[in-house]
Amino acid sequence: MKVLLSGAAMAVLALGVCATGVEAQTYNRLVVFGDSLSDNGNLYMATSGTQPASPPYWQGRFSSGPVFTEQLGFNAANFMGPVTGSINMAFGGARTDAQAMPPGMQLQLGQYRQRGGTFGPNDLVTVLGGANNIFQGLPAAGASSNPTGSIAAVSNAAAADVTGLVGSIGGAGAGTVAVISLPRLSTTPQFRGTPAAPLADYAVTTFNSALLNGLRPLANTSATNIIYVDLLSGSDAMAANPDAFGISNATQACFNGVTVCSNPDSYFYFDGVHPTQKGHSLLAGLVNDYIYYGTAGSRMAVLSETAWRHREDDLDLATRTLSTRDGWGTGTRLSLSALADSTKVDARGAIEETKTDGYGLRLALETGNESLRFGLAGAARKSKIDAGPVKADLDSFSLDAYGGWRSEKAFVNFAAGAAQDDYNDVSRLTALAPLVHTSSTRGTSMGARAQGGLWFQPGRLAISPRVAVAWVNTTVDDFFENGGAADYHYQERKLDAVTGEVTVRVEHRAERFGFYAEGGWRDSLSDGSDDIRTGLVGNTAKVLAEQVDLPYGSQGLAAVGLEGKIGERMNVEVGYRGRFGSDFTSHMGGVRVSLAF
Repeated sequence: MKVLLSGAAMAVLALGVCATGVEAQTYNRLVVFGDSLSDNGNLYMATSGTQPASPPYWQGRFSSGPVFTEQLGFNAANFMGPVTGSINMAFGGARTDAQAMPPGMQLQLGQYRQRGGTFGPNDLVTVLGGANNIFQGLPAAGASSNPTGSIAAVSNAAAADVTGLVGSIGGAGAGTVAVISLPRLSTTPQFRGTPAAPLADYAVTTFNSALLNGLRPLANTSATNIIYVDLLSGSDAMAANPDAFGISNATQACFNGVTVCSNPDSYFYFDGVHPTQKGHSLLAGLVNDYIYYGTAGSRMAVLSETAWRHREDDLDLATRTLSTRDGWGTGTRLSLSALADSTKVDARGAIEETKTDGYGLRLALETGNESLRFGLAGAARKSKIDAGPVKADLDSFSLDAYGGWRSEKAFVNFAAGAAQDDYNDVSRLTALAPLVHTSSTRGTSMGARAQGGLWFQPGRLAISPRVAVAWVNTTVDDFFENGGAADYHYQERKLDAVTGEVTVRVEHRAERFGFYAEGGWRDSLSDGSDDIRTGLVGNTAKVLAEQVDLPYGSQGLAAVGLEGKIGERMNVEVGYRGRFGSDFTSHMGGVRVSLAF
């Protein structure tokens, strides 16, 4: 048996370097079962340094450097290490059964448990195997009268072995098991262009299908989170554009059995089926994209947060026109506003610093008399969201009804409305950088705001203390990705929060010009935001929830503006509003032109 023909054939995958570090979704330790792709030197130790020959292989790995399990952020001991910490039980050449040498994967688990090894809820276990069964079965299958039937039996048996192994690990209390499938073998140097390539690919697809089908009922009844890592999709993505992953040669082996290439990291394969250190870094990137999907998915909180802020801004604008010092007068007024805004939210948890820049138009029609006034306003706003690995365009279309009552010194007003939110060009930079997954979704926002205050004019300046309370509810529909890495399924999310504020406004008006300044404080009275819940499309993995609090909590408020009358009917206002929180700042400027009828 050639140990080189191990499950490392999956190295053809379309993988990418891990773009971000391990996030809040963490694991206490790593336990590894598998073959040469996972082996961190176990076979080399067991054979007294003879397999694989090192050099040209690096320190007993079937590669030019550390393998992917060593690049997941854990320092796993070899198979003789303490079973209480991270440990690697994988052996190059291992089958999925209980063969004696190299120890099969069933035997690996048995030896681990015989030495007192246990599993806990915060453990991450990787399971990778099946390729050696296929490699050893291909010659006989190819020579038989029914090649596909013969190799299908081998693949199905290997998949059943792996499924049983996962069931035993889950039954023993492991919190998470990442089960890694096999790639398309026809693109490896070992099989590329050979008569055996089609049969090898058939064996792989049969194995993967049987494995996934076997894991589904197990995942439905087990408390263990069983994550199916789809390497076939990864292999296709990488083969389609290897240059994007920093690979200049994805078809040939760096080591041809005699000499080693001068730059192994420019190759994906070190030999006929095993990846180079660079290839293993790509495999680690793919695995990370799967095993940290819960926390990585929480970054999409920026979508609902931006729409929530849009809705709050629109309600602010609706009540603002009814709280100035000037008398309302009798009649109708039409106003058009052009707005621009910029917001920055500090990094928090897995969510990187978020910058949002946008602009919009608002058209409002008001009518009434000296004491009662009502209005209807429609607005269209467009924002670009940049949160590092997550980017999106948000288009919001809103409609608000508002009204108010006032006397000489007191006023009360209210506003209520809703918006349709379209999230376009939503993208996520996966851990297989530079591979980006894209998607789109929609949502709705609604809310209401009430404000009341008094006016005092001790001199040339008019002063108005006022209070307000607002309720905003935002919903983002569920959506999912489609790409070569882990396809995330984002569940519907709702934000539901109430805020209260206290402000003071100062105005000075001459015959045709005036200015105003406003300052105050806004704080959250309640936050009923849902957790961010993320699953994997078509996968056995469970939906995971991550708590992400709304960032717009306690904040200082500031506003300044200039107003002027043009003729008898037209009014022009230029204003600025700022919101300043401990972890965010928001700026909005605009010009409003109104015409009285």
